[in-house]
Amino acid sequence: MTRFDYKARDHYGVLTAGQLEAENSKAAAKQLEKMGFTPISVRAIESSWLNLQMTDWINSLQPISPQELIVFTRQLSSVLEAGVPLVDGLEAVTEQIHHKRFQEVVRQVKKDIGGGSTFSDALDKHRKVFSALIVNMVRAGERAGILPQVLDRISNLLEKDAETADKIISATRYPLLVVGTLSIAFVILTIYVIPRFSSFFAAFKAELPLPTRILIGMNYYLTNYWWMVILAVFVLVYVFRRILETEKGRYGWDRILLSSPILGPLFSKINLSRFGHMLSAMLGSGIPILEALTITSATVDNKVIARVILDVRNQVSQGKSLTEPMRGSQIFPPIAISMVAIGEKAGTLEKMLDKVADYFDREADYTIRNLTPLLEPIMIFGLGFVLLIFALGILLPMWDLINVYKT
Repeated sequence: MTRFDYKARDHYGVLTAGQLEAENSKAAAKQLEKMGFTPISVRAIESSWLNLQMTDWINSLQPISPQELIVFTRQLSSVLEAGVPLVDGLEAVTEQIHHKRFQEVVRQVKKDIGGGSTFSDALDKHRKVFSALIVNMVRAGERAGILPQVLDRISNLLEKDAETADKIISATRYPLLVVGTLSIAFVILTIYVIPRFSSFFAAFKAELPLPTRILIGMNYYLTNYWWMVILAVFVLVYVFRRILETEKGRYGWDRILLSSPILGPLFSKINLSRFGHMLSAMLGSGIPILEALTITSATVDNKVIARVILDVRNQVSQGKSLTEPMRGSQIFPPIAISMVAIGEKAGTLEKMLDKVADYFDREADYTIRNLTPLLEPIMIFGLGFVLLIFALGILLPMWDLINVYKT
């Protein structure tokens, strides 16, 4: 297979460029036509075998980014919308994927479909790549016969999640930088500064105060048993991840997150926004409300909120309205319940759920913008605590020595 650079125009006349793999230039042009593009130029990329192998190896080590999934679902939606069969559409889209590991995963999905599997079941075999959100929405789209529209909605939801993640990273970059710098400074002071003071104080054979003995003990363990410290960190991380893989462990951790004073409200708003978007999308796709609630609960990241949605679903199945169990859940705020109630009475539940999701989106954006001011007091307290420990550990023995000399 040869890699080609191409320029082409879509059915709106917009110029696009990229790369794809094909046996020859004619095959590359045919692939572009299948995808609904009009080829303008197709040129083979000249590269050495070693460079190609190195590029493939580096690409295989890179994680599959959300952007790759967004482009994949959006392109596949466009191809299917044009009337191309699913297997042919996957073949065409696969050639547009630059990430080698992701490309192999999509090829395996296409192979499973050719063997008689449904698209959703084929995706479900690769849960590390395709989340529950993608798998369940695709399954709903297959049942309703609106797979292209569902794929487009998936790409929009993934794009929204990626934007939210970028905002959180930007808002927490400064606090994380301060914490990282403080941690490095703490280790340097413990390893290189404290030993000089401890040898100085030991010459006077005086009893050292508790803060100084703590710092000296930390220095001893960090310099002599550093490998045990690193091993303990790895073990703790491994045990923590295994606990999160269990239903009970993940539920407990999600409950802790929701009850945390700063991040709890943010995670709650993000998940409730997804609830509104997902349920609206499912109802708009013609999915019955009970099945829509089941699918929505599976796509929410927080297990506590997912269980609440399932409880709401069970009570709706008993003949209650959607707002009745929402009121007793203590998860949904009054404004969301009121908007859903209006939507139920007016027969515009789908639109009102979108408005609920938009409300939580705005609230989440506001919370993210205020993350740094909220975290600053915690950072100041942490910095003050570390400085207090070092000040007491170094200054208290010096004060004791001064008193000894005075007497």
